[in-house]
Amino acid sequence: MAQSSRSASSSSSLSDDPMEKLGDWFQSNSRPIGMAAGGIAVAALAIFGYRSYSTGQNAKASTALYAAQAPMAQGKLDEATKALDKVAKSYSGTASGQQAALLLAQTLFEQKKYAEGIASLEKSAGGASADFKASMESMIAVGYELQGKLADAATHYGKASAAAKFENDKNNYKASEARSLMAAGKNAEARKIWEELAKSDSPAAQEANVRLGELAGAGKN
Repeated sequence: MAQSSRSASSSSSLSDDPMEKLGDWFQSNSRPIGMAAGGIAVAALAIFGYRSYSTGQNAKASTALYAAQAPMAQGKLDEATKALDKVAKSYSGTASGQQAALLLAQTLFEQKKYAEGIASLEKSAGGASADFKASMESMIAVGYELQGKLADAATHYGKASAAAKFENDKNNYKASEARSLMAAGKNAEARKIWEELAKSDSPAAQEANVRLGELAGAGKN
């Protein structure tokens, strides 16, 4: 009988019961499991805290932007400039903050403060998200156009095209770049862009063919 008997410990170690094995494993590894669970809990709390903060910031930014647009709608440009500048700086990491930066530039341009508008946009564009980068570069281009600095405008339309997320937007910005180049007298550079657009399936292809015809006619004169 003694020959066939097993000790309690040997019986446990040789058991084929998976639940018993799992219980033994948990018992022997309780400390590292507890530490891992604690780490996961801390990480989860950190993520939750960040999301709560982010949601709160976005809500505040949206409210602030709405309030800042009121004087702009009323034509109180000086007041709107101050309000939009505050929103753009206080909530720069949010969508509303970046919209405020674009509206701020528009307000400054309406006051013929082109250099100030461009400078404010260049600061915002450095940290802009992918959703707003192209719009900011395009608005900078507008600022240069309003000053008659067409070559500079073309440069920023090119940057807007490079930053755009969608193909049609890219092509539209390229078309704006080519128009600015033509207005600046840089027909050779403009022609390269129009030739590229003429081969595309974008809505800009039709205009590209017309512009190429214009450039061909200008070359004969």
